[in-house]
Amino acid sequence: MGAWSESITGNDAAEDLLLEYPAVFLKYEPEEAVSKIDSYVRENEFDESDPEEWCNYVYSLADYMWKKGILTEEIKQRAIQMIDSGFGLDIWAESSEKMLKARKKVLTKFREKLLSPMPLKKKIRLDINQKRIFENGDVIAIQLQTAGKNYSMNHEKPMSDEEFHALDGKYILMQLIDCPSSWSSSIVPEIKDYWAYFRLFDGIYDSVPKKINYDDLKPAKFHCNGIVSCFKCESKMIYFKRRKYQLIGNAPVSAESEESNKLIFFGCDYPNDNPDSAIIAAIGNKIVCSEYNGIDEYLRELCRSANKHEKYLCYDRLPKDEQEKRYKEDEDRIIRNIESSINNGGKLLSIQYANQTIEIATITDNRIDNLYSKPAFKDDLFVHCMFRYALSHGKQKMYIDVPKTNRRLIRICREF
Repeated sequence: MGAWSESITGNDAAEDLLLEYPAVFLKYEPEEAVSKIDSYVRENEFDESDPEEWCNYVYSLADYMWKKGILTEEIKQRAIQMIDSGFGLDIWAESSEKMLKARKKVLTKFREKLLSPMPLKKKIRLDINQKRIFENGDVIAIQLQTAGKNYSMNHEKPMSDEEFHALDGKYILMQLIDCPSSWSSSIVPEIKDYWAYFRLFDGIYDSVPKKINYDDLKPAKFHCNGIVSCFKCESKMIYFKRRKYQLIGNAPVSAESEESNKLIFFGCDYPNDNPDSAIIAAIGNKIVCSEYNGIDEYLRELCRSANKHEKYLCYDRLPKDEQEKRYKEDEDRIIRNIESSINNGGKLLSIQYANQTIEIATITDNRIDNLYSKPAFKDDLFVHCMFRYALSHGKQKMYIDVPKTNRRLIRICREF
């Protein structure tokens, strides 16, 4: 039995079925809904010959129906008889006396609840997106709504709240790639959960553009396990209506639309957690390789944060003052190594992304050294960019010393 607690719903069977109950009770009246669920469970899952799982089913069903004010007498009596007979308690007894006692205590309280007056009947609601939005290829403009919110993506792309607020009311463009269903009810297959899959284009507009040359539209750059231009969001028109969307037109969907795990929740629009921050942080970004010409303080901070991220597990058990001492010693050593490389004719290279330096490395003759990345940007993509840039400055064959424990960097090196 996949159970993680003694509670009525603290098990795999109940968790899976709790996804089905709202769909079935939305579609059918209680008696017919119970019949549909019962048939499905018996045909596809288990029956009374598996007492533990059957209890998980019946108890979770009775609990759900009671909370919604639709518990039938038949289901109530079925659950109470199972409790009174000790049906399904064998596995709890096999676990330990303590577990058995805890389960019995839960069931006693559950029995009391089932016999108590039910709440008033509640409307069945599905916490899913039941309809797809737009057509594949549709390009839409939506309004940015930044007023009264805080910019929450400084770790990705620095920006002041004043700059953020100045974008309120401006527009961005995006194209629907697809709107597939991520889940469908096994009992009521026509009930599905749709998620919209958009590509965000680079650019912010003062008003909705009148004419668009689709070939000129460039993808924005989300930093999400690499660089992607696509994101998923709730398939609910209400969020787009609130942002005064306008349909611009329809264009062929790019064949190289990448898979993306980037999620933007337009329904979670809070002052300190808002979709506008994530969208704006993805616009106007370029990967620029150059020799480092920034300030020493920033270079020191980048190296310090990269080293702290790398050495955290080594130092985390030390007293705070000892940790700081070690980090300061490491930081000074890194800076000395960089200065030594430059004094010996080497170059300090950097990668800028989203208006900030995110990675540095030195090259001296045919050696790459002092490769450090801001923790938020430790992606293969940026290391590839740095190596290609280093090779363009150095010799055809270059080398870098990599600890045996750094399998990721070893793998990247082998790709070159």
